[in-house]
Amino acid sequence: MKSYKLLGSGLAIILFSLSSIARADSDHEHSNQACPVGLVKGLTLVDEFGAEAAANTRCIKKRHDVRTMFGVNELYASGSTTSPYALNQINNVLNDYEITDGMVEGKDFRIIAVVHGPGGKMLLSDSAVNPFKVQVEGLIARGVTFYFCENTVRGLMRAGLLQQGNVAAGVIPGVKYVTAGLSAMSDFEALGWSYVQP
Repeated sequence: MKSYKLLGSGLAIILFSLSSIARADSDHEHSNQACPVGLVKGLTLVDEFGAEAAANTRCIKKRHDVRTMFGVNELYASGSTTSPYALNQINNVLNDYEITDGMVEGKDFRIIAVVHGPGGKMLLSDSAVNPFKVQVEGLIARGVTFYFCENTVRGLMRAGLLQQGNVAAGVIPGVKYVTAGLSAMSDFEALGWSYVQP
């Protein structure tokens, strides 16, 4: 009799697990949100992409406390000398969360960018050195928090682009700091931030 009870319990666990997997797959493919809430370009998905693409578009489920982290370790996008690395992607994510999905910055989502290596120049306040100053300031105004790696700051001090003892005078206002970019990113991930590689 005991073996039948154990077999029955085991079978119940297996069936529950399979139904959970099916629900997870279903949730992954279809959100519970009408798609889209807003229109990024002022056009419906059908008008912009066509009926078939619109019918097969997956919108993200509106959630609260979504935490997205970008690692920014280049100044320019790959193969470009004019397009910024990661800043356009951060703007696209902001637009998707706010316009398409109706999410509110600070309540439903937060975005941070950890900046290190050659990307460090995009946090400098000198427009002659940083061609993306205005774009960074615009993202800060929209709620993005930029964290500046202090190892990178030391390199910029050695290069004469920042002044020891008065670093903030040469950095865009609102920027925060971390002692080391890569270890900070690992720590943010441990705290529940999702890492996005631009």
